[in-house]
Amino acid sequence: MRRDQPAVATPLAPASVELPADARSAGRARAFIGEFCASAGVPGDIRRTASLLVSELVTNAIVHARTTATVNVRRAAGALRIAVSDDSAAPPTLDLHPELAAEGGRGLLIVSMLATRWGVERGSAGGKAVWFELDT
Repeated sequence: MRRDQPAVATPLAPASVELPADARSAGRARAFIGEFCASAGVPGDIRRTASLLVSELVTNAIVHARTTATVNVRRAAGALRIAVSDDSAAPPTLDLHPELAAEGGRGLLIVSMLATRWGVERGSAGGKAVWFELDT
């Protein structure tokens, strides 16, 4: 390579982590996403949002689906895409008007408000993946 040519950035490989159905898994997911985002050069505000949203989705998988969770992340084409898979075929519920005093029920509402795009995909083995994207 000549000195006057810019270096070509190589894309960061997609990464994943499997998490047990355990209360500590949300924290592990936040740390995993934080490390990935730091390695990928994702700005701090987007990194913090991604960590919050993955925490909500992992918590949903553990509390509502009562299964393990797999977090997949990749950065491509100006966006960060994170998917949280679980073994439950039950669709997630988005409550647009949760009770004010309710202790839960706001996870997907937070995802829908902060993510650039989000959705649900059926898994090949009968489970599902809830995903979101953040423009970077």
